[in-house]
Amino acid sequence: MKNFRIVTEGQSETNFVNRVMVPYFADRCILIPITVVTKTDSRRGKTYKGGVGNYGQIRNTLLNTLANAAKNADSYVTTMFDFYRLPIDVPGVLDAEKVSDPYKKVEIIEREIQKAEEYDGKFFFPYIELHEFEAMIFSDITKLEEAYFEEDLTALKECVKVQGNPELINDGAETAPSKRIMNCIDNFDKANVGVDVLGKIGIENIAAKCRHFAEWLQRIEERL
Repeated sequence: MKNFRIVTEGQSETNFVNRVMVPYFADRCILIPITVVTKTDSRRGKTYKGGVGNYGQIRNTLLNTLANAAKNADSYVTTMFDFYRLPIDVPGVLDAEKVSDPYKKVEIIEREIQKAEEYDGKFFFPYIELHEFEAMIFSDITKLEEAYFEEDLTALKECVKVQGNPELINDGAETAPSKRIMNCIDNFDKANVGVDVLGKIGIENIAAKCRHFAEWLQRIEERL
């Protein structure tokens, strides 16, 4: 069975792959999330993951993953990183700043990361989330409301009505999807409750509302 190693930005993406994507693809392929290692403390025997600050941190994990996957003809490598606050030294970020279309921005970055690491585009196909992981929750705010029924999520519902497309909720410091949610829910638990909410929304419904996410799923399915 073919396998896809997904280099993830943090625990939320890793949980999403394990708890939502793995069941969805269970009878068709194996998905293996690999969270970026950002720091190693050899004296204490500890490694720290998530909270990416520069491309060097991403690249260390990415190159190891690519090298290991390349040994198996049935393996592929992709990524799952937020466009929001993506380190400026990531390949393509500066070029992406020159265009206005968000979809073209992430396409440029994905292409440049693939080119920078010099692996075939069929084997290695990066994915950058528009604009961040939490955007997918806006595919169905009612599922978030069920989890946080004591909170007033009117502002989030209005945002969906105005914007329509969850992926186009912008990346402003106070208006990014995560900021909007945390303005309504002080104790929002993205990595656990957020992932559970996405599981209840379902892959198909997320893909129906989030075009770039749907395109990523299609790229996986094309390789099966």
